[in-house]
Amino acid sequence: MRSTKVTAFLARALAIVTILTIAVAEVMAQNQTSALETNGFVFFDAQTPLDAFRLQGVELTRLPDGGVKIVNGLDDRWPGVHLTGEWDMTKYSALLLEVESTSQEPITLYCRMDCADSDVSTMDGIVTREITLAPGQKTTWRVAFPAYLNPDTRKKLFAMRGKPGGITTDAYSNDSKVFFDKGRLTAIRPFENQNGRADSWILRKIVAQPLSDEEIARRDYLNWEPDKFFPMIDQFGQFIHDDWPGKTHSLEELRAQIQEEEKDLNAHQPKEFNQYGGWANGPQLEATGAFRTEKYKGVWFLVDPEGKLFWSHGVDCVSYWSATTPVTDREFYFVKEIPTKRDENNPQSQFLSESNNSVNNYYAGRGAFLQYNFTASNLYLKYGEDWKQQTIVTAAKRLRSWGFNTIGNWSENEVIRGARTPYVATVGIHSKTIQGSEGYWGKFVDPFEEEFPGAVERAIANQRYAAEDPYCIGFFVDNEISWGAVGSLARAALASEESQGVKRAFITWLQERYESFEQLKKAWGLEESSWEELALARIDVPRNEQSDKDCNAFYTVICDQYFKTIRDAMRKVAPGRLYLGCRFAWTNDLARASAQRYCDVVSYNFYKREIGSFEPVEGDDKPVMIGEFHFGALDRGLFHTGLGPCANQDARAKAYEDYVVSGLKNKWIVGTHWFQYGDQATTGRFDGENYQIGLVDVCDRPYVETIQATRKVGYNLYQIREELWQEQK
Repeated sequence: MRSTKVTAFLARALAIVTILTIAVAEVMAQNQTSALETNGFVFFDAQTPLDAFRLQGVELTRLPDGGVKIVNGLDDRWPGVHLTGEWDMTKYSALLLEVESTSQEPITLYCRMDCADSDVSTMDGIVTREITLAPGQKTTWRVAFPAYLNPDTRKKLFAMRGKPGGITTDAYSNDSKVFFDKGRLTAIRPFENQNGRADSWILRKIVAQPLSDEEIARRDYLNWEPDKFFPMIDQFGQFIHDDWPGKTHSLEELRAQIQEEEKDLNAHQPKEFNQYGGWANGPQLEATGAFRTEKYKGVWFLVDPEGKLFWSHGVDCVSYWSATTPVTDREFYFVKEIPTKRDENNPQSQFLSESNNSVNNYYAGRGAFLQYNFTASNLYLKYGEDWKQQTIVTAAKRLRSWGFNTIGNWSENEVIRGARTPYVATVGIHSKTIQGSEGYWGKFVDPFEEEFPGAVERAIANQRYAAEDPYCIGFFVDNEISWGAVGSLARAALASEESQGVKRAFITWLQERYESFEQLKKAWGLEESSWEELALARIDVPRNEQSDKDCNAFYTVICDQYFKTIRDAMRKVAPGRLYLGCRFAWTNDLARASAQRYCDVVSYNFYKREIGSFEPVEGDDKPVMIGEFHFGALDRGLFHTGLGPCANQDARAKAYEDYVVSGLKNKWIVGTHWFQYGDQATTGRFDGENYQIGLVDVCDRPYVETIQATRKVGYNLYQIREELWQEQK
């Protein structure tokens, strides 16, 4: 997730935004009762006349208990009932619908909510939730309102994926499109999709669930106009208008953390780690002076340079730049203590820098912009002029004390070299790409270009220190690259220009399998008349059984060429270091199988709740490393949970423990690396991500609950892992 992608994956990205919007709203509600409120605003109950409803393709019958039975007709596409009006729901969190299924089959109910500015042509400003009921099931259905923020204030917030109140959007615009405004709710529409079954169900009540007076008062800032709301970020990079446990309020509090934490680190140390973090008291295997892999008693492990079993418990982005955020065009977000332009008289100006690195964001394509590094600024305020060295020393102490034994991807070289802790190296291949390909982070590299092997060797050679360092476990090469669907890269090859290496290779491959072009033309249904025309054309390959078969077969050839070339370069330039793969995010079984053939360890970035159920595809048996995972919550001043939403810090810590333990109990998995060491900036990084995913916050204060979980798991890595082969006896 180092880098974050408008391409064929845009639909997926937008779907994730929608899912997270719902997930965050549900997470925020987990601490509230799901029982039907008696003091809420009543839309419908036994006292409401039937003519309050507008019917759409249904029959309505009043029941003796005051509810209504709704029977779907077979003519309308969305049979249901409508309540219309205009209601201010800013002091309410959700609708509570008391419903019961009277159907013989499971049914899925939907509840659509419209507001005054809803646009039915685009469905902007319209929210729909759903629930599936078993036959006879009775429940109170909580239909959460989307998060609310004053519309004029909301329009001034851009280049950030999460916004105050738990709103999640894309990070491109200033959110000027129509959005759901619960302050002007105009319609409630419970309905079912037509399924031809004439389903029936009962609706007894619709009540709005009120927010507590305390919650309303604490979050009153959500109603503020822009003039009152801005600035919203304090000198430390924290949200001004809220408070939470662990918030830093002064320089004195920032600096007081040093001695407090030193006592904690000294008091907690793992007892089972050797100098590398391997199993000091475990079995002695062959020591080669480098990390390697071995299947021990049917369970995959890494083996450290001393010959001890090693399971990689790691953290990504151990650095001092995690909370770097663009300030250009957003100067009014920040208090005056934050420099938003160069000022030689302000020492904090050293943490301003110019960048044009932005993807999938408001700043993409706009040229250079200024950004401010809150992480480094706060470390400077905390430690003084020697802040970098102090950060390196503290990071090494923390990782060991917190139960970690690996510095993960994207970490700062100065930290890596100073920490004397096992680490992974990472390189990206900069070579000609397949022009017809697409990807969230960019197009796929062409492994058939003449320049490709040299580009791989140079990239690895640039990490000469890591290639010769026994503390280096191995190399990740590339990250979350776009494999597309099976066959897609082969089709992309023929959509590219004649000079494209992979296109020439594919045509040669086809010529070896077809006796003539006429045979290929007939099999594929091509319009071209010769091999020469095929080479010159940039075609969209017709879809049929034979073209799919050929494209899928050559897709595997492309994958093999990519992984084999990198494997060979690793053996040549960095012998003794493991090839750790490409950190799959989006992939398919053919690409996975190819990775298993050529990588020493296959890597995945898995944002899931558990990985114990993971299995490799059929083929070579290779160990697996998780390059990224995380969890976050909205109770510490940030606006987005990241990809693993949790209700609060306690739930986040439990999610961490469950995830890593599930990996320890999977015989293929040899490590999990948390993304990431420090929180992202409240106002978003280069692509708008502003996730509460750190082990430390922007002020370098550890999240106590999560650290307790990392220690609990980390101190017992090898005992938990040992259970695997004990169970197999």
